[in-house]
Amino acid sequence: MVVLGKKDNTAAATVDTVIGKGTRIEGKLVAEGAVRIDGCFEGEVSTEGDLVVGENGQVTAAIKARNLLVVGTIKGDVVTSGQLEIAPTGRVQGDVQTSRLVVEPGGLLQGRCQMPLPDEEA
Repeated sequence: MVVLGKKDNTAAATVDTVIGKGTRIEGKLVAEGAVRIDGCFEGEVSTEGDLVVGENGQVTAAIKARNLLVVGTIKGDVVTSGQLEIAPTGRVQGDVQTSRLVVEPGGLLQGRCQMPLPDEEA
């Protein structure tokens, strides 16, 4: 599990899949565990675990994840079942659907945000 919200924006636990800095991938990424993207990814990302887009990460994709920490840039729609956190250097351009939203000072969200009412949560 990846712990979100750490001030140094690092994962505190195991990350199962890493797309490193300087790597460019196009396609569909499906994972069960935690994913970290520090390179460029274009397509679709779906993980049952947590997703971290690192400071150098640039993602152009539709994203589904449990929790999402954005320190880099995302262009595309985002759905999280847990928390979406946008760090001071983070940028999200697209519509988001999340149970919890944290935008730190300096972080940017350009798009619509939909949050379920407490009665609608499973």
